[in-house]
Amino acid sequence: MPTTKFIFTRASLAALPSPAKGRLYRGDAQTRGLVLDIQASGTKSFQVYRKVNGKPTRITLGRFNPAMPESREVPAGTDLLALVGTSAELNVRMARRLADAVNASLDRGVDPAKEARLNRTQQSGELTLRAAFDTYFTEHLVPHGRKTAEDMRNDFARYLGKVPPGQKKPRGKEKCKSKGAVDWEQRKLSSIEQGDIRRMMIQLKEKIGGRTANKAFVLLRSLYNWVIAHGFYPGVNPCSNVEKFKENSRERFLTSEELPRFMAALNKSEHQDFKDFVFLALFTGARRENVLGMRWGDVDVGSGMWTIPGAQSKNDMPLTIPLTSATKALLAIRKEQAAGPYVFPAVSKSGHMSAPNKHWKKLLMEAELPGLRIHDLRRSLGSWAAMTGASLAIIGRALGHKSTDATAVYARLQHDPVMEAMERATAAMLEKAAATG
Repeated sequence: MPTTKFIFTRASLAALPSPAKGRLYRGDAQTRGLVLDIQASGTKSFQVYRKVNGKPTRITLGRFNPAMPESREVPAGTDLLALVGTSAELNVRMARRLADAVNASLDRGVDPAKEARLNRTQQSGELTLRAAFDTYFTEHLVPHGRKTAEDMRNDFARYLGKVPPGQKKPRGKEKCKSKGAVDWEQRKLSSIEQGDIRRMMIQLKEKIGGRTANKAFVLLRSLYNWVIAHGFYPGVNPCSNVEKFKENSRERFLTSEELPRFMAALNKSEHQDFKDFVFLALFTGARRENVLGMRWGDVDVGSGMWTIPGAQSKNDMPLTIPLTSATKALLAIRKEQAAGPYVFPAVSKSGHMSAPNKHWKKLLMEAELPGLRIHDLRRSLGSWAAMTGASLAIIGRALGHKSTDATAVYARLQHDPVMEAMERATAAMLEKAAATG
């Protein structure tokens, strides 16, 4: 939260620049807990941020309107706390009055944002699934920096709601509903029952697969948990007693027989950016999006360290990846030709190269390796590390896994060299016994 504080004025807040990415926070030196949330889009919102019973609490007051005169007051008789969460336009004077009211309410042990949400829900009637998801998206996924927010919005449309017409996939094909999916957008939250959820999951499993069915289920369960916890819905979660389908961990990786073919086909590629991307993905074990969005500012070729910021890490924690000599050599060459902040710059909305699906497909055809995915390169590094004797703890640290479960897939591979050594020893003993018998 904000480390920079000053006395808020209309001119000083209007002059604050927006960040290139993410959010910035600035604190008011005059009013307790009052901060300004500055988004990359240019939107500036007043919030109260403070700890309540040791827990960080953030309450949005309204949007800063730089065109509003500083002399304007909240109309007499207005219930200040009723303005919380309504996206009201405020000047500094109004924001301070509202912050004082919120602070007083918090001091009494009452969360005014939760109370206001509950009152609005009761007045407007029960939420539909669409309205519940929109609230979940805007008040939880986006403000809390969930990197998968857009993916979850797409998943909601594909599995649980409607896909807006005219939306295109990266290659131009129009997006559509998944086979076996449902459209529950206009259903009230209380109308969705366990039987409905089980039937949906069975349909998705039969039409697409168990992993997809589980994905839709987890999204629905998380949505219900959040709206219940935050006072939007007084009912129970219909997902509570529904079980996910059992999933088998994918164990695909480049074997010792496949690796030479893969490398030979890769070296034939005429697209240097693609070749370098594949090598970095394989030798760092980083996730595809992290490699594509790799920034020179996060790379120290000299010390051999690449730090992925928490905002770009899947687990929201900074991840430091050691760079091997082969990786450092590749990056040193690219650094000499660097143009811009990205290791793989491109003329695109993101500013960097997008997923090289076309080149990847051609590579697999050349190497005769159907079914291999780019993510399997990450798994390949972990598998080869296990086969060469690395411990599961070391592999998990290298790949940035938060839990030991994610690394358990390498346990069998880790013991294969031991088994081979025991087989050789046993064979030698038997051979010796036969020769002397």
